[in-house]
Amino acid sequence: MRKEQIYASRKGRGTLIELVLLVFGQGLLGFIGMFAYASFFEWTLHKYFMHSLLWNYPFQAHALVHHGLFRADYSYHLRHEQDKKKVTFAWWNAPGLLLLNVPLLLGLASLFGWSVFWGGMIALALYYALYESLHWCMHVPGNRWVDQTRFFRWLNRHHYLHHRYAFQNLNVVFPLADWVLGSLVPVAPPHPVHAELLAHRAKRLFAAPASQS
Repeated sequence: MRKEQIYASRKGRGTLIELVLLVFGQGLLGFIGMFAYASFFEWTLHKYFMHSLLWNYPFQAHALVHHGLFRADYSYHLRHEQDKKKVTFAWWNAPGLLLLNVPLLLGLASLFGWSVFWGGMIALALYYALYESLHWCMHVPGNRWVDQTRFFRWLNRHHYLHHRYAFQNLNVVFPLADWVLGSLVPVAPPHPVHAELLAHRAKRLFAAPASQS
């Protein structure tokens, strides 16, 4: 009897571990799949809504205002404090975009389980947070650790070219869709002198308010 209890206990623990691993694996697959999907969602939103006249609000806010203030020259970086609000989306865009994708996530949950739903929701929320934070760092330079990483510098040059060619390099976070859909403009290595001038200009920009106060 004692042996049977030990065997049943071990079997129960094994089943629980398998279940946890299954749920985690499904959630991880949901996360990876939806993060990749988010690249195509961002690409579509950026091209057909933010740079086209399908809906006046995003076109006005992005193509006209944002690209009008931040161009592919010295004005790529923030120059005026009052323009900070033009770098990020409106506060309600985050819940709105997440809710827009809920039907897709519910469909995946009905097929593969709720762990896929939550993994996908985390991926979409993280993608949006990365978009806002990376985009902010691109247009409002500073002495952050992320600004010094190779990946960010590459993404920044990638996005700079988007401000030169509006329908190219439409991804900000993960340029998978740019690569697959043929809108990727290769990023050339930065010229040392040009990089030094940009760094000097950013340093002067942020040193000026401090010296005036």
